Amino acid sequence: MKKYPILLCLLFPALMGYTQRLTSADKAGDDTLSLVKIEKAGKYGFTDTSGKVVIAPVYDAIGPFQHGLALVKKGKKTGYLLPDGKTSSLKYDSAWVKEGRYHFVKLDGKVGLLDDKGKELVAPKYEEVNGIRDGYVSVKQGGKYGVINPQGKMVLKPEYERLGFVTNGTMLVYIDGKCGRADLVKGKVVMTAYEKVGPFRDGMAWVRQDKKFGFINTDGDLVIPVMYDWVGNFNEGLVAVATEKKYGFINKKNQVVIAQKYDKAYTYTKGKGMIRQNGKVGYVDMDGNETWAEAAPILPAAHGADGK
Repeated sequence: MKKYPILLCLLFPALMGYTQRLTSADKAGDDTLSLVKIEKAGKYGFTDTSGKVVIAPVYDAIGPFQHGLALVKKGKKTGYLLPDGKTSSLKYDSAWVKEGRYHFVKLDGKVGLLDDKGKELVAPKYEEVNGIRDGYVSVKQGGKYGVINPQGKMVLKPEYERLGFVTNGTMLVYIDGKCGRADLVKGKVVMTAYEKVGPFRDGMAWVRQDKKFGFINTDGDLVIPVMYDWVGNFNEGLVAVATEKKYGFINKKNQVVIAQKYDKAYTYTKGKGMIRQNGKVGYVDMDGNETWAEAAPILPAAHGADGK
């Protein structure tokens, strides 16, 4: 994790100062505000372009505004400054900004995170804090990982050895050699004995073990054996599956609805499954009736096991 120490701003000549434009994303209202950094008796602050002091020069060091906040240091303590001149508590031992938008702080050797209003989104009590995606934050405590949501609420306690990526409000989690799928909105985790778990669609999620695929339900019960070479995601009660490079569709009872005879099968939707055979693309209904398009339709993105 790359840090940007606040003392770097002292490398710039104070007499030159700088002008910075803060957009409505940085302050309330539609007007913009230009601030000019000033120095007086070794202390730093801001004026507007007319020379009126907006933020009194009382800080030993001051950084540029990034995502609504600017790093400041006063004495031995560090915090963040808002455009209206108010500051977060100047109580931290150090602070830094990552990716221009994550405002990290450290106190007594523990890391925390502030929101863009200078309030503690994550209290400084963790070994490690990282922004992951869609406002979710991972934390590390006791060598284990957990997740805090955009409102600052812990949705996964730090008890996992590894976390996956956030996708549509869910993520993979790993513990004791097992893989699970966590719903970050509901805070529910379905752990399995498998090496990988797909997203839940239509109440079912694929699982992978030794390069074979099957399906579990939302309780984590294996309802379709791990037997297929490839699977898609369930929709309208059916899912595309493949064995020995031949594709078809099954239902939630693992019953063959559309025989595995196609070169490729896609998501089943609106009562038909999209298929490909001998270079042609068409559709097949539950009775096996095929309709072949004269002009090749746009093929959907591959949303199945491992994205294949």
